[in-house]
Parts: sequence; structure tokens; C-alpha cells
Amino acid sequence: MCPHCQASEQSIVKDGFFARCTGHKKRIQRYRCRACKRKFSSQTDDLTYRERKPHLTQSVMRLLMEGLSQRACARSLNCQPSTVASKLSRLGRRAQLHLERREIGDGSTNPTENTIVFDEMETFEHSKCKPLAIAIAVEQTSRRVVAAKVAVMPAKGKLASISRKKYGKRPDQRSGALKNVLTEVKRLYPNLARIKSDECPRYPSYVVGILGKDVIHETFKGRRGCVVGQGELKAGGFDPLFSLNHTCAMFRDHIKRLSRRTWCTTKHMVRLQHLVSLYSWWHNQMISWVKKPFVMP
Repeated sequence: MCPHCQASEQSIVKDGFFARCTGHKKRIQRYRCRACKRKFSSQTDDLTYRERKPHLTQSVMRLLMEGLSQRACARSLNCQPSTVASKLSRLGRRAQLHLERREIGDGSTNPTENTIVFDEMETFEHSKCKPLAIAIAVEQTSRRVVAAKVAVMPAKGKLASISRKKYGKRPDQRSGALKNVLTEVKRLYPNLARIKSDECPRYPSYVVGILGKDVIHETFKGRRGCVVGQGELKAGGFDPLFSLNHTCAMFRDHIKRLSRRTWCTTKHMVRLQHLVSLYSWWHNQMISWVKKPFVMP
């Protein structure tokens, strides 16, 4: 299919090759569309399109998903931090595209799953006076991530007055992120019968407004976290929200800036969203029954 005019394959003919200085593929096939008369190549829609160091893209993804910071990744690959940052943005956008293109029954989700667990994680941007919330929903049976969205939130407790004095009043965008997550749940799980969360007073209205009254909303009282699991896993006894808390613990362990007691912080919220989307795709590949190569297509 032509990427310019969307013409069918019958209108596309080969039009020679061109040499590429870097990467594994040194000879790139060029094509020409007879409908719009425009040219393109096999690299046009590729993840490494117009990259100067395409051979580092998959390595950057693997290192970032195994708990390395961006600067540590740059030192390991002997490249500039700006190279890692640009590749992270491209990988995050591609991972988000893969997540948005999921359909019912394509193998990326379990259409028979009838129970979803959701909640919000908290982190910060540059300073604890500028907190961020990450709304996340997972399948109870497989712990597959359904959706994860980052949103701005105001500071709470003793930091609230300090935050307003230093940075001004921060907007609260948690409702929009949570609505996006629940909308994705509704799209991918038509047989949804039960959804679980903690006893946050904001959640019931969103569940009824998006999923309807037919879906049972079970709430559970929050509990103290244990030492292991970055504080997400709960101490002692049966945890009804274990699928979600275990997944959140994996988020904090594999994304360096989400780890507790770390000096790696988020400088831009968009970069955090890219990392969260990338790890959501990585996590779903990692726990799938059919093991696939960890290569971002």
C-alpha cells in the first residue's frame, strides 16, 4: 500500500535501490506508486526511518526496560544522551500506536476476561511539589496491562502550600486520564462483568458513567505496603488487588525514574508517558503465553 495516497499493491512497482551507511540493511529497496507518481522505500514506515544510528534502537529499548536510566544507557552504548532521548520518544510513540491498534480477538487481549483491576500510581516531575498520577488497568487473570495514562495532579498534605507558593496552582487532570483508561477497558472487553479498585471516592462515578450499572464495582480498603515490591505489594494476608499491585511493583522496578529512593527524576511528563507506554507493551510481551522476540516492530 502506498503511504502517500493509500493505493493498492497493484499500483506499486520497484524502482531500484539506495545505499545506507549505517544499520544492518545496507541496501534498501525503493518503490514508485503509479497512481500518485511519488516514491518511497521499505524504510518509510519503519521504526528506524531517517535515524542516523538505527542499530542502537532495539538496544536502547532493552536497556531502558531493564531498569537503566537514560544516561546509564548512553554510557553503556557509547552514545550521546540526546540519542537515547530521541529514540525513547520514537519507541514510546510506536508502543502507544501498537496499544491503540489492539482489537478484540487479535491475541493481544483475552476477550473472555471478565474482571479488570484499576488504580493510580503516584510519582513526581522534577520535584515532589509537582506530583504526577499514573492511571493503570490490568487483567486480573494474566496481569496484562490494558491501558496506562499519566496526568498532572496537585500536591497534597504538607507540600500543598509549598507547591502553590513556589509553582502556582496545579491543575488536576486525573479524571481525564482515568476516563481514557476506563474507555479503553470498555472497548476491549465486551464481556466485562466485574471491576475492582480501592475505596477512592472518585472512582464509583467514573465506573458507572463509562461502564454502566451492569458492571459490578468491587472496592477494597487500602493496606500498608511491604518492604519488597517498591512498596506496592501489601504486607501480610490475601491481597484482592494483587494483580494490579504486582504489576505496579514491576513498573517501579523496571522504570528507573519510578523507583523509590532514586535520584533519577522525570523532567518532562511526555517522556514519562513514552516510558509508561513502552513498558506496557514490553510487559504484555513478557507475560504472554506465546513468547515473541523482544523486538519493537
